Formats: sequence, C-alpha cells, structure tokens
Amino acid sequence: MASLSKQQLNLIANVVVKQVAKVSYKRNWQSIFALFEIGSVSPSGKHLEFLPKDWDLLREMALKDSGLDVLELDFDVPRQQMAQQSANEKYANISPDADHVLIKLAPNIIQSLLSRAAADPVVDMLSILSSSLRLKVDAAVTLCQRLNIAQLIVVENLDSFDNIFAYTFTPELQPIIDNCMVLYRGSHDYSPAGRKHFLHLVAALNLDVIAFTDLDPAGLMIANTLENCHSMIVPKWVLDAPNELLTSNKLIRLATLINNISN
Repeated sequence: MASLSKQQLNLIANVVVKQVAKVSYKRNWQSIFALFEIGSVSPSGKHLEFLPKDWDLLREMALKDSGLDVLELDFDVPRQQMAQQSANEKYANISPDADHVLIKLAPNIIQSLLSRAAADPVVDMLSILSSSLRLKVDAAVTLCQRLNIAQLIVVENLDSFDNIFAYTFTPELQPIIDNCMVLYRGSHDYSPAGRKHFLHLVAALNLDVIAFTDLDPAGLMIANTLENCHSMIVPKWVLDAPNELLTSNKLIRLATLINNISN
C-alpha cells in the first residue's frame, strides 16, 4: 500500500515540476521528509530546502511508493484504471459508480440488433441486451456511435425510466421514442456523476438531448441544467390548457414534446 496521500503527491509534483528550492516545513512535508529523507531542514526549522538533484530523487521515490509519475499526475480516472498504475486505487477521483450509467434502448433498436446479429459479430454481442443496461461511460459512448443514436432522453425518475416504453405519446413524439436511447439521470445507487460525464462526452456527437422530468420546479431545474438539453417532454394538457398548469393534479397519460427550453 502506498504511504503518500494525494495531497502529498500534489505537493511533491509542485516542487518537481516547478523546481522549487524551498517549502514551508509543515506537517505534510515533515511526513514526506521522515519517509524519504530528501532535502535538508533549514537552521530555523521553518523550511525544507532542495538542491537540483533532490527534485529527481523526489520524483523517483514518489514513483516507487505510489506507482505514479508526479510529472504526469492525474487523479481524474476510474479506480480500475488507477489500480493498473498505482498501489492505491483509491487515489482515483472517479469511483466505480461515477464511471457507469444506466441506459435503455428503444424496442425498435433492439429488434434491429437482433435481426443483424447473424451477419455482424459485433452486434451479436448485443443480442442478449435486456430492458436496461448498466454500462461504463466509455462503453455507452461507443454504443451511441455504433448505433448512430440521434435522440437521447434523460429521465429523472427510476419508475419512469423503467416504464417509459409503456407510456402513450403523441404521434409527433412516438417516432423519437421508438428510436432513442434512454438515460437515467442518476440518484442513490446510480451516481449522477456518471450521467454528467457521459453527457459531456457525447456532446461531440451532437445528439438531440431531451429531458423527461417531473413538472415541478425541481424537474424544470434538472431539465435546464442538463448539458446540451434543449427539449423537454411534458403532459399534452400543458400545451392544450396552460392556465391549468399550476393547479391541476392530472396524471401523465399522454405526453408531447416542447423545444428550446432555456439553457
């Protein structure tokens, strides 16, 4: 197990990269000096001083202790990737849950995959798709690319995520539903961090991101803050009778799409 903390590695990286000759001899540097005995404490005891050779020694000893090169320090990676580089996978800022998303594919897409499976060995791997998939973020992005996904619907509630293809939609919206990827916004066991990372990565694919949230202040805020989201699915009566919006308790029976929500 590595002895250095992330904070200590960052301190060492700062000294090595910037070739710092003197640092305040406080708790973290006291621990580093006790571990490696690199540098010299000033006569006043207030500073730890380094010679040029010490920078290379600090880099070398940090690498031996942690497995990480302080000249290429990057904690913003998943734990699995960090485990391949370091003796301490917990250096990674991205937890396992934060590197995964929960998605669903429209029945039309599933059917198309099944029909193509015999001719395409890559698609054959997808023929066992269930109604929902928990995928690594990078794998989900690759799936979007391979399937040429054009519409991505981000759903706030897990119940709505589970049942979205059983709902009734307007004729204008139904073709989108039939050919979309559905993404759970994330909460509790499914970290929202994975969804945020995924939306950031697929921004380059120019997907049509659509929000499906509760029609309340919190839901509107979610829709407004989703990256590259410009459309929102709402109950049809919102457009038919907007004056009832603040007083009605109608259940969502028929949904439609509104575009250009504020971003």
